[in-house]
Amino acid sequence: MLHQQAMQVRLARIAKVERKIAALQAEQVELTASFLDDRVRFDEEHGVLSGPAQHRGIVAEVAIAKRVSVTTATGFIDDAWMLARRNPATLAALQTGRIGLSAARAIARETMVLDDPDTRAMADQVIAEEAPDLLPGKVRAMAEQRVAEVDPDAAAMRALRERADKHVLLAPAGSGMAWLSAYLPAEQAEAAYSSVHDHAKRLRAAGDPRNTSHLLCDTLVERLSGTSTDAIASQVNVVMTDATLLGLSDDPASLVGHGPLPAPLARALAGNGHAWLRRFLTDPVDGSLTHGDIHRRRFDGALRDLIIARDQHCRGIQCGSRIRDIDHITPHAEGGVTTLHHGQGLSKNCHTTRDDPRMQVHRHPDTGVVTWTTPTGSTWRSLPPPSQAPGTLRPWQRRFRHRLIHPVPSRMENVFLEYAVTQLKRPRRC
Repeated sequence: MLHQQAMQVRLARIAKVERKIAALQAEQVELTASFLDDRVRFDEEHGVLSGPAQHRGIVAEVAIAKRVSVTTATGFIDDAWMLARRNPATLAALQTGRIGLSAARAIARETMVLDDPDTRAMADQVIAEEAPDLLPGKVRAMAEQRVAEVDPDAAAMRALRERADKHVLLAPAGSGMAWLSAYLPAEQAEAAYSSVHDHAKRLRAAGDPRNTSHLLCDTLVERLSGTSTDAIASQVNVVMTDATLLGLSDDPASLVGHGPLPAPLARALAGNGHAWLRRFLTDPVDGSLTHGDIHRRRFDGALRDLIIARDQHCRGIQCGSRIRDIDHITPHAEGGVTTLHHGQGLSKNCHTTRDDPRMQVHRHPDTGVVTWTTPTGSTWRSLPPPSQAPGTLRPWQRRFRHRLIHPVPSRMENVFLEYAVTQLKRPRRC
């Protein structure tokens, strides 16, 4: 039986480790702010004007260093600079482990609207003293309240700016599911929810056998799409093998833009009366889609659909967002051709990143690896994901993919790998 004293020692060590983590996070915050300042000066010295492309390039470099998505890196960079340059009391509380990083970032965001240095310093000090006594999830509301108390006009302006930022998001959730969310003014969100909720209650009262959650979801879909949930005919791309389609295999399919889809569900979607079939060819080495029979000046129509089905999500640096634009890897003005192999799917933000003239993007002609090189020399390599859901590639294919994306220091080994890949991709005569 464990002694009480031994368990107390372990709890003390857990608390000590937590303080160390907070101190390291504070150090990372300071390093990120310093990098941002140095990077801006670096750009100024090279005559690069501040703009969206420059900002996206900075975000991409931090994303590579932190091994996070560009969306996550964007928020972290903004919060880190605010903490290091405008919230010294909050940063000190993080350094000593009295608050965690999530609470510190919430304080930075809420005090960002305070333009007067003295007012901001006073609010920072007051909030930093109060935050350690609150649960992390309660810190943001407290900080918002204190900011409203010291500068009501700034809080009002913040509310107006947030209303102007309302938007709708679609994000994959796995297992063939997705999140559809909306960032709305509170009264609009309440009115929308009350409308679908009241309708669901009326259906239940009339004897509908579906539970309330299903009624809420089905009502939302029917009102947004204008049709019943079992008659939706909008295009949804599902990639699967013929063996899976015919029931000869249970290898998972892939719902483009969302991820793996169990074989039984994929077959059900294929047989719903609204499906169409298209034959694809896959790469023998990395498993990506490789063949499309339409060559155009613009990436549109079937060629656009094929690239989206192949890439599945944005191919930009550390980005997994939905594809919005199809990009020429070699710019069209520089002789880039409009074919499957010379196009890549990008989000709007990552397409903007390419506007920085120092951002280099190159595709290896034999392996197909696309390499992004940032202005400060960081590199990011990618291959189109396998055409099927994870788990269907053979072990040797996974090893090839890993070595192509993460080359080893040995030049000889990389040359041999490229030769092997070239031979495997060479067409065979029957």
